[in-house]
Amino acid sequence: MINNEIFYLFAIISVGYILGNIKIKGFSLDVTAMLIVALIAGHYGMVISDAFQYFGLAIFIYAVGLQSGPGFFDTIKNEGLKFNLIAVVLLLMLFAIIFTCGYIFKMPRTITDGIFAGALTSVPALAAALEIKNTATTSVMFGLVYPFGIVVTVLFMRFLPVLFRVDLQKEVEAYEAAQKTRFPDIHTRNFRITNENFKTSEIKKSKIEAMTATVIERMSLDGTVEHDDDDAILHFGDVIRVAGTDEQLANLSIVLGQEIGEEHVFKDDMAVLRLLTTNKEIVGKKIGMIKELKSLRTVITKVRRAGIDIPSYPNLTLRLGDKLYVVAPEMYVEKVTKFIGNDLLKYPAADFLPISLGVVLGILLGSIPFFIPGVGAIKLSFVGGILITALVLGRLGRVGPIVWNLSPHSTTLLKTLGQLIFIATLGTNAGKYLLESLHNNGFLPIAIALGALVVSLGLVAFTCKVILKMNFIDILGVLSGAMTSTPSLTMANNMTKTDYPSIAYAAVYPLGLVLVIVLAQLGMKIM
Repeated sequence: MINNEIFYLFAIISVGYILGNIKIKGFSLDVTAMLIVALIAGHYGMVISDAFQYFGLAIFIYAVGLQSGPGFFDTIKNEGLKFNLIAVVLLLMLFAIIFTCGYIFKMPRTITDGIFAGALTSVPALAAALEIKNTATTSVMFGLVYPFGIVVTVLFMRFLPVLFRVDLQKEVEAYEAAQKTRFPDIHTRNFRITNENFKTSEIKKSKIEAMTATVIERMSLDGTVEHDDDDAILHFGDVIRVAGTDEQLANLSIVLGQEIGEEHVFKDDMAVLRLLTTNKEIVGKKIGMIKELKSLRTVITKVRRAGIDIPSYPNLTLRLGDKLYVVAPEMYVEKVTKFIGNDLLKYPAADFLPISLGVVLGILLGSIPFFIPGVGAIKLSFVGGILITALVLGRLGRVGPIVWNLSPHSTTLLKTLGQLIFIATLGTNAGKYLLESLHNNGFLPIAIALGALVVSLGLVAFTCKVILKMNFIDILGVLSGAMTSTPSLTMANNMTKTDYPSIAYAAVYPLGLVLVIVLAQLGMKIM
């Protein structure tokens, strides 16, 4: 029983996890320790089959994609062009250095292309190169460089903040502050309508909300409260309580008139609630499409997601775990609470259909070839197909009765389990022929690969930090995504103790993957 792949897998994870958490003067190897343990285990014959590697990679990438989906498309709109240009520069620089060295040392292109694919630790790049010319030399070079490429890229990520003397906690705080700038905090204030136009015109609540992008949550109309009117007419002298950003509320004061203090008492039966979105029936639905809110006379004044405030626009899609700020009649508090959920533990964490179906769709997408002029037919591959599918499904939230969002507990479990299985399997397979390949080919291919990695990553990181003044969270994500390096992303997330690097990683990964495949095929056709 001891000579068993399951035993090897969990033994490597256990030892690697223990060693990775040992801190000396605040420094720890983290996930690198597990990789080193796996390399040693592979050298001594503890090899785990590739099926485990692909299983771990599938669930890890799928979980990352689902979680990053909403933020990915926002990043593409705001920073996507810059991030992807950086990724292109990094990959072209790496390609140019490796193939220039290959030309200087008169290496055949089959060897040079193997070094390039191995430096990026990219199996899709190797497969693409072998489609042009299937030779054992390329695979051997890939196998020789591959383990060193993994260790160096992961260690580079680990030491990069040290080299630039960056306080990652401050970078996380700056990242969150930048997010809040894009999504300002939403406040509530009271206004007395003193604008003379309200004496002569019939102005409805909905018109004020549309003009100022605010939400009117409570009203005292002519000294009374009109419960039954969904879109009440506002009058001169009425007092209303409104939710909006500072800028929106400032504009509202021009429209309405006098802002008054918090001391005003609304003589109504409305309660203010803070509830978590956990009911599967509303997760993935747009606020304006949830008819039950109107029947319960309930108003969502703002949505708090990932530490930022989001206005409750009718077309805003609710995500699992959103904190809703709600105003509802006292008599409906229990019904509203039950309708929204407010209990993550009751969410169906064991619903495996979204996971299994999403992975199947991703693998099918990755197997579809598409044509690029001058290069030919290429495929997104196993990883690319799953990531893109997960990003789209994460953005959609739900399709009909199927809710793609997972609970935070499920997402964390999938990511952690997937990355541990992937790294343990990856290391044993890379360590299997490590010494033999070293003996047959020497250290020159390794030196070229590692030199190209360090120079390219170093120059791009310097440019991003010193010249472009980018946040280090984005730098770590862009570098990992450009190289399509899952272990690097794992290290970046672990160092920052957040999933923020995953957003930039997902923003550049699709282009990075396609470019790596194109360059690998191009490498077989030049020189």
